[in-house]
Amino acid sequence: MWSEEAVEKLREMGHKITPQRLELIRVLERIGREHPSLKNVHDELLKKFPTMSFSTLYSNVLLLRELGLIELFSLGGETHVEVNTRPHINVISRNGIEDVDDLMLIELIEKKTGRKVKLVNVIVE
Repeated sequence: MWSEEAVEKLREMGHKITPQRLELIRVLERIGREHPSLKNVHDELLKKFPTMSFSTLYSNVLLLRELGLIELFSLGGETHVEVNTRPHINVISRNGIEDVDDLMLIELIEKKTGRKVKLVNVIVE
């Protein structure tokens, strides 16, 4: 499970597993596949930690990104969390965001750009 990997990586790198950090990991385990905005994540965290600041969330999210556990991307002026850190394509529509693993397309993008793909966002009607 992603949450177990996250806790293990944090411990391995010498970071404390605070109650707020653990709840963030639980929330991301539960709703992460929906590509939630940081606001959505914060709203979920406030249910258990009503005084948790957005800056505390943000610093913990940056730590998780630094450890390679998540990616962040901007959409519609909001920062969203991506728990799928394998190279893939996010197909974005009115119905939500769907992960598409298409190795041939990713390789083509890498060949055309000369860069390694982490994440590609495609907006469709």
